[in-house]
Amino acid sequence: MTLPELSIKRHVLAWMLSGVIILFGLIAYQRIGVDRIPSIDFPIIMVNTTLRGADPEVVDTSITSVIESAVNTTPGIEHIESASSPGVSSIKITFALSKNIDVAYNEVQAKVNQVLRRLPDDTDPPTVQKVDTNAAPVIWLALSGDRTIQQLNLYANNVLKKKFETIQGVGEVTLGGRRDRVIRVNVSPERMAAYKLTANDLVSAFDREHVQLPGGFLVSQQAEQLVKLDLEFHNTQTLADMVVLTKAGVPIRLKDIATIEDGITDNRQVARYNGKPTVGIGMVKIANANTVEIIKEVERRLEADIRPNLPAGMTLEISSNDSIFINQLVASLKEHLVEGTLFAALIVLIFMRSFSSTLMICLEIPVSLLGAIAVMYFAGYTFNSMTLLALLLLIGVVVDDAIVVRESILRHMSGEAGTGLSASDLKDPLAVAAFRTKATIVGSNEVVFAVLASSASLVCIFAPVIFMDGVIGMFFKSFAVVVTFGVLVSLFVSLTLTPMLCSRYLSVTHNENALYKAIGRGLNTLESVYKKLLHFALDHRGLVLLFTTVFVGATGFYSLKHVAKDFVPEADESSFSISIKTPLGSSLAYTDSRLKLVEAAVASHKDEVASYFATIGAGSRGQVNQGNINVRLKPKEERVKSQQTLIKELKKEFDKIPGVRAIPSPTSIVRGQRSEKLQFNLTGANLQEIGRISQLMQQSLSNNPDMGKVDVDVQLDLPQLNMQIDRARAATLDLSANDIATAVSLYAGGINVAKYNDSTSDGQRYDIRLKSSETLLKNAADLSKIYLRSASGELVRLDAVASFKAELGAAVIGRYDLQYAVNFYANPNMPLGEAVDLVNKTIAKLVPPNYKVKFTGQAEELGKTMKNVKFVFLLAFVLLYMVLASQFNSFIQPLIIMLAQPLAIIGGLIALLISGDTLNIFSMIGLVLLIGLVAKNSILLVDLTNQLREKGASINEALKEACPIRLRPVLMTSLTIILALLPAALGLGAGSETNRPLSVAIIGGMISSTLLTLVVVPAAYSLVMNGLEKLRTGKFKTN
Repeated sequence: MTLPELSIKRHVLAWMLSGVIILFGLIAYQRIGVDRIPSIDFPIIMVNTTLRGADPEVVDTSITSVIESAVNTTPGIEHIESASSPGVSSIKITFALSKNIDVAYNEVQAKVNQVLRRLPDDTDPPTVQKVDTNAAPVIWLALSGDRTIQQLNLYANNVLKKKFETIQGVGEVTLGGRRDRVIRVNVSPERMAAYKLTANDLVSAFDREHVQLPGGFLVSQQAEQLVKLDLEFHNTQTLADMVVLTKAGVPIRLKDIATIEDGITDNRQVARYNGKPTVGIGMVKIANANTVEIIKEVERRLEADIRPNLPAGMTLEISSNDSIFINQLVASLKEHLVEGTLFAALIVLIFMRSFSSTLMICLEIPVSLLGAIAVMYFAGYTFNSMTLLALLLLIGVVVDDAIVVRESILRHMSGEAGTGLSASDLKDPLAVAAFRTKATIVGSNEVVFAVLASSASLVCIFAPVIFMDGVIGMFFKSFAVVVTFGVLVSLFVSLTLTPMLCSRYLSVTHNENALYKAIGRGLNTLESVYKKLLHFALDHRGLVLLFTTVFVGATGFYSLKHVAKDFVPEADESSFSISIKTPLGSSLAYTDSRLKLVEAAVASHKDEVASYFATIGAGSRGQVNQGNINVRLKPKEERVKSQQTLIKELKKEFDKIPGVRAIPSPTSIVRGQRSEKLQFNLTGANLQEIGRISQLMQQSLSNNPDMGKVDVDVQLDLPQLNMQIDRARAATLDLSANDIATAVSLYAGGINVAKYNDSTSDGQRYDIRLKSSETLLKNAADLSKIYLRSASGELVRLDAVASFKAELGAAVIGRYDLQYAVNFYANPNMPLGEAVDLVNKTIAKLVPPNYKVKFTGQAEELGKTMKNVKFVFLLAFVLLYMVLASQFNSFIQPLIIMLAQPLAIIGGLIALLISGDTLNIFSMIGLVLLIGLVAKNSILLVDLTNQLREKGASINEALKEACPIRLRPVLMTSLTIILALLPAALGLGAGSETNRPLSVAIIGGMISSTLLTLVVVPAAYSLVMNGLEKLRTGKFKTN
């Protein structure tokens, strides 16, 4: 008993099976997470090491190089990047995507432990930690108002941060533009000299006077008491009275030589929201949490609890919100689902002229889609741009099997195939029911093989995905799983629910109205035209195949050469970022002045820009010559200019601002990475030579207007004052290098000497920082105000034992795979493929053979994708051939069926060329999909032809009968896919920039393949099978 027969006999079972799919799908739909892109966990380990006071060269040679060499032997490493900055070594180890992050962590920790003894003595123990690349805030809030920055920081850290941390799904709350409270002791060098005090005296005083010690317990026979030895100062007044030293019985207090200020950390950061000083509050979600639900809860808390209780004068606004674009994506999909279902129903109504069939199709599409959604939930996937795209495609695909089965059943019921119902039997309900059941079983069984073969061919296309690597492989996997299981569910529905519904509810007779009759006449005319075309093709088989070969070869070569190549099309997500960079050595004030000019340019676009959040000095290095602006635009429907147009305009405006390099770029496809489209690095053995070559490359590339400004992270020319000690003179005065360095460090750099908390503690401990007032030390000559004390007790001016030499040195030393490296970043106005070609030409001119250039980011993934897709296409063709050969029990017929694939791919490329879309990961996915989608049409033609030949028809007779019969299901299945994807191809709805290339490629391929397959496949079948027939029988006359 076949599956259709079982579902007809046990109709309640068929209902219940579909009910289970619907039930699981609805539950999954309620619980499934929503995100922008598939979650990709990059196995990345960071090793951070601190050596206080060390310059970048010392950090690079003594720490970074040692640790890099040790961890480099860990298996599975893709590449190692490092940065050596003053006092800090940061090493980023990226493993292959298949590497288990916990295993990688243990292996790296073991390697680091092996080299601890080789590190300098004063080095802090290296910290090894896993990096969550998805741990970027999904929503940013901006706290501003008529308060000091310190008050804003305290309120954000002590009140708001704690409230938001209790929201389910929030893993961390991060503060942007944060400047913590610090008790600042502003030391006066002149007053220190007047009292004959040195920096070491001040440090020793804090070690001696500001202490907490364990006091233990006093235990009596019946009780015990804790002895509290808290001898720290808990307010600034008592701290000011601390005795630093006593001379001639007179105490010298801290207030005599310094002013005490309850302030904030050194001014190395700036944060503004819409031009107002602010503190940013960002919510980082935990892995696979529902982004939309988290943001909904944040917004609910804001309105219900937080904003009503804000101190007067403070405001808390939403700066950026990931859920806006995600909600638009989901809403767009829902619209496309409804549109696709209506289009599919319209096609069924036109071709089948049966209202009951149309209603059944509208029921079967949701069942198949809910089955795919249930699989998504169990596989741990979220609703994101890739899975939503898969569901959009499935609208057209899942209905295909049901259409083929129903069309066959309708032909048998109407009497077009087999024996129809007599007029007398039409009046007998039992006879009608028996006939309907018989026609359903015969019609289903006639096409069950073709349906199985076409579904199997589509499923086998996704097997090569297992072998794909890189980001494209991870993206493709979720898409492949959804489409594969959606096809399998639709196959199940077409063999259970469809026959059951037809056997019980499909009308046996057609009450055709005038519209139905007109449609019928039109379809009959189409069939008669096709029959003439088919006869011509069968009479001129060689000519048809020759023309097709020339057409495919010529158009394929032309379109491949001229279609622009890109990795990911730029989506209008109504948000982008601008990276700001001023010359190395720029002060915070200068960088801020440039930032304000960039902000003004952004703010001038009032019709497009909703808000902007600007920062300087954020990130791990905290360099004051670098900044960033996150821009949020108004919704697409409320503005005239697209995001892409606005970015191009801003680029031109930024080029006119002197003294700053400002590069606007869309949101990065992978969180935690820079968002520029073009990224590559230059590596070699000589750091200075790399710096020289990188400057030449930067100038050469920037001269191309389509390339735009190119940013490099080489920082070898930071203005520095290098202190040289007269060691002989210092020795005679009994002054050590440590004494001299401590004094300069305290006055110029500042020393965090102790911790502090208020008597009524807020649960936080704050630094006490010793430093000269910033207004006193501005240049090298001012350092002469620093005094040291000799062995005789006399004061010695610093310039008596030390001098300062102005020179340029490295601010940050970068490495890539153990070699010195410089990273390049650009956001070109040309397709990524063309930009890569331009870079390669520049490399050939300027880069010596012993220096290497490696593309990273999107450019690296584009290279991987091209290699992957070639492999996937080849393996997909092989697997498709093997599946078809097994199903048709023939080595030759699969080759005839697979003639449709080149026709489809060429059609897809031509459509991309005409529409102006690029060949990117989405359009490539569409081209791969076409291999399986268009096989269905050929399978339908060849399968029925084989059935007729088995009944005794000759080859050409079988083709002349089978092809017109299959014309309608071929056109119906192709049109449902085309119309389902039409809204996306027209660029309607959110995410259309990514949906459009895939849709255009599939629509172009389906059109070309359908039109040519109906002619080329019969001609090829006739030529090949007739030739084999002649060889087999030894006859040479035509059938």
